[in-house]
Amino acid sequence: MAIVELQKLILCGTRGQQPSVLEQLQQLGCVHLVPFQAPEELTRPIVQRRAKDAYRYLMRSPIKRRPTTDRSKFDRDQLIDELLQIRDRRAALSEEQDNLTQAVETLLPWGEFQMPPSDLIRPFRLHFYQVPLRDLKEIPADVVYEVVNQDGRFAYVIVIAEEPPESFVGDRVELDLGPLSELLQRLEEIEEELEELHWRRTSLTRWRSLLELDLDAADDQSAKEIAANGLQSDEEVFALRGWMPAVARADIEQLARENRLALIVSDPGETESPPTLLENPERVAGAEPCVTFYITPGYHTWDPTTIVFFSFSLFFAMIIADAGYGLLFAAVLGIGWRKFDAIKGGKRIRNLIVGIISATVVYGVLVGSYFGVGPSPGSFLDMIRIRIDGQPMMENQEAMMAITVAIGVAHLALANFITAYRKRNQLRALGHVGWAMLMIGGFLFGAGKFLDVSVLTSLGAAAAIIGGIGILFFSSDRPWRGATLKTRGMRLLDGVIQTTNLSKAFGDILSYLRLFALGLASAQLAITFNGLASSVYDQGGIGVLLALLILLGGHAINLVLGLMGGVVHGLRLNCIEFFNWGLSQEGYAFQPFTKKANR
Repeated sequence: MAIVELQKLILCGTRGQQPSVLEQLQQLGCVHLVPFQAPEELTRPIVQRRAKDAYRYLMRSPIKRRPTTDRSKFDRDQLIDELLQIRDRRAALSEEQDNLTQAVETLLPWGEFQMPPSDLIRPFRLHFYQVPLRDLKEIPADVVYEVVNQDGRFAYVIVIAEEPPESFVGDRVELDLGPLSELLQRLEEIEEELEELHWRRTSLTRWRSLLELDLDAADDQSAKEIAANGLQSDEEVFALRGWMPAVARADIEQLARENRLALIVSDPGETESPPTLLENPERVAGAEPCVTFYITPGYHTWDPTTIVFFSFSLFFAMIIADAGYGLLFAAVLGIGWRKFDAIKGGKRIRNLIVGIISATVVYGVLVGSYFGVGPSPGSFLDMIRIRIDGQPMMENQEAMMAITVAIGVAHLALANFITAYRKRNQLRALGHVGWAMLMIGGFLFGAGKFLDVSVLTSLGAAAAIIGGIGILFFSSDRPWRGATLKTRGMRLLDGVIQTTNLSKAFGDILSYLRLFALGLASAQLAITFNGLASSVYDQGGIGVLLALLILLGGHAINLVLGLMGGVVHGLRLNCIEFFNWGLSQEGYAFQPFTKKANR
């Protein structure tokens, strides 16, 4: 758990030094700039927008060539123009292709025909109808018509008349009057051109690295312009301010000495809100996105990344509840292991996945489930799986419900204990300890009643009473020392108001029952699909193939549902229930003023 210690800096120099100092700061990449005034919004140049559009279109190419770093033949403007021309031409051709395909489908039943010149049949016209076969006999005798085609349901009728017949059977059809052969030929031409454009774009993907570097350089320049707009400056001097990690102070001091700049460094005050920079060991840092996608912890709070790493892995494992699925995940990870090395932050993500898979396999072995099949009686796997009252753990629903509630109590109590430790110099800390004691005491009291163990009941009641007293008297931020009688009365009122959170605490703890419910649902689905496949397999013949399809399809569905449930609910229990009790302040992320282009 590590929120990096930051320090505030103010840097002053002559106006002529400003571009050079900004360039050096951007090269260092360790300062979060804070503008003295809101910088004017810079409109991204049209050229840069076109370049980004072209780059995104290039990167969406399904096939990519090996990138080149040879700039001798690289023409950025020509590449951008060609890519956007390909994009626009493909869009126009695709739209024309859709329209032609629809026209061809409509014309096919009518066959190949050429409309006669209007002067030849004037004042008559051709009218096209799709008539159900059963209604052919209903066509009036005085109507001149010809049936040009039939299928299993309809007859395709051309009527020759000045005006469409009134109340004619069937539906009138509006046709593209071009010959069918011409439409088919045009469709073929479009397909050929689309294929050519596809391979042209594929060929251009070899320039993607150079184009990305150019775009990064443009973004770096834009960032410097925005930074310059936020400086305090006049005709002679400039000043900038920001936040930096305390460990980077030596680098900033060296920059100031080399450029003869004035530098002021100070620690953040209690009322200031610096940005939050998280720094965790690589083995658990993969859980940082799980934290920050919902909330960025405030600088003066704490970093829950390590706890989220382990709790999310456990919750995911309990929802999947199958060692076979965990081993399947491990096989997929093994296949793509090296691909994570090429991704920025890929090793961290891989470590998180390793933690999740390890927890899933271990938990699956403990509950004794392998693709919905239990281990053979008397086998080693059967001996190491957990039994409660002689039953496998997943089959003892009352015990599993108690276990998941206990996990919820431990998780939320831990959040309160950590918050209490963070506020250990304040009486408010005792209020958080009170909530933890109340949760633990309530669980012990209920367990004692259920198991008829008076010691647990008494211990739980005592803990709950102590916790309640802590909540009532120490849940206020109002001062105690030197407080007037009115202030102390208001402190007590704050404690009474805090007791309204009892229903919230109860509901949050019961939310952890979803771990048992989803795990049980996953296990039962696997067992059901196995049973269906077994019954079909016993029929022999084609039943063997159907059994295989049921197994593959059923477990694939169950696996997808388990993945969705494991991610969504595993994150929910951490980001909503746990954070609500453990994180009282939201912050904002540290965004370093740094270079994107590496030349």
